[in-house]
Amino acid sequence: MNVLLLNPPLRSSNPAESLPFPLGLGYLASVLRQAGHEAWILDGCLGPVRKLEAGLYHVGMTAAEMAAEAVRLGPDLVGISVPFTSRMAAALELGREVRRALPGVPLVAGGMHATVEPGELLAAGFDAVLLGEAEISLPLFLEGRLNDGIARARDGRVVEIPQAAHPPDLDALPFPARDRLVRGSFEDYLKRGGGRWIRRGVRVASLITSRGCPYRCTFCSAYRVTGRKYRRRSAANVLDEIADLTAHHRVEVLAFEDDNLTADRARAAEIFEGIARRFPRLQWMTPNGVSLKHLDPELLALMKRSGCRSVNLAFESGDPEMLRVMRKDLDLEQARRVRQWCREAGIAANGYFIIGMPGETPESLRRSMDYAVSLDLDGLGVFIATPFPGTELYDLCREKGYLVSAGQRFEADPEVLHRPLIETPWLKAADLPAWQAEFERRFRHSYYRRRPAVRLRRLAASTLRRLGVRV
Repeated sequence: MNVLLLNPPLRSSNPAESLPFPLGLGYLASVLRQAGHEAWILDGCLGPVRKLEAGLYHVGMTAAEMAAEAVRLGPDLVGISVPFTSRMAAALELGREVRRALPGVPLVAGGMHATVEPGELLAAGFDAVLLGEAEISLPLFLEGRLNDGIARARDGRVVEIPQAAHPPDLDALPFPARDRLVRGSFEDYLKRGGGRWIRRGVRVASLITSRGCPYRCTFCSAYRVTGRKYRRRSAANVLDEIADLTAHHRVEVLAFEDDNLTADRARAAEIFEGIARRFPRLQWMTPNGVSLKHLDPELLALMKRSGCRSVNLAFESGDPEMLRVMRKDLDLEQARRVRQWCREAGIAANGYFIIGMPGETPESLRRSMDYAVSLDLDGLGVFIATPFPGTELYDLCREKGYLVSAGQRFEADPEVLHRPLIETPWLKAADLPAWQAEFERRFRHSYYRRRPAVRLRRLAASTLRRLGVRV
């Protein structure tokens, strides 16, 4: 069968938003090809940038353009990815356009948000939603043999059959099909690499080496897709993919998209040793963060030697009560030692913090700020707590009446971690952006006070850019 996999376009406040290759669709295209099907990826994020209202930009193709391309290709089935809550609106619009253009072609959806909230997609005309990981279920669906991991509409109600099992052997999966793009090529992603704490123009490629998360953070829904059991690819399999990326695409920096890259310390060390030995010029980073629980001086030294220049550490809060609310099993003093070990290893340490969880107070916010400043981090990300559907946080907020506007949908990626959607007896939603700004201001003040030369360099660069000098 001829299968077309669609990635919806993006709305962002950044017209130069970095664009990683859609790994999920890449894996699906690869397993479909292995099963004898013809599979192609049409990524709506690859295309022109158009300015919208309120400082937003539309990045990529329009839904109508993607539907017209689908008509030209004539698929037997169309699958639309809904990887995040912020992409739901775009996925629904794209689904409507595809349904009008190809009324007789089966239309399915999958991905994180599709898994936790399939009902709206089915009500919008999708024939089915594949729940969880689809490398096994999509080929079975095409053969009419899928018995679990699927949601359908029946007699006006949603019938969900949870996924019975996840792919147990990740080494058995072929590498993502980075060559199956309808428009553009993998080179386009390398040119649009970058992101937080990495300069543009560097050739960055994403990969994922493990799935599943045994932890129970209340703000995360990743386990709804990949399950609680930690599954990992072998170090040899990972290094083979890295060899392919460096040999065929001249990749300079790897972005490990894992939620738990170092959970298996022995495997992580084997991967890092292999990178240091086989790819000495390569650098790598962890955009999603890395668990503080699994870092020690010896592993950090090896990470440095293998090309790690910075790590994103998920502290989440500097207040013990907030960590308890989040179900974040973190010892703050041990975390402080990890930050010091990073400094000793020569690895820059960036910190992630979440504010505005239920129970958050001005006092707990100040404790988090004090803690973050005391760490002398090299970078900081402060995010307003977001009650994503499928999380324990969402269920709690709905039960307690903390949701500012139940059912309100995100329209763009910047809204996800910066628009306050929770109001509690302790903090008003409208006050959270000011607290976020104060958190960032205090960090910047401390950062530049300890690094005056950095401030002078950045001021000089900013002045040159205003004068039209490219720096």
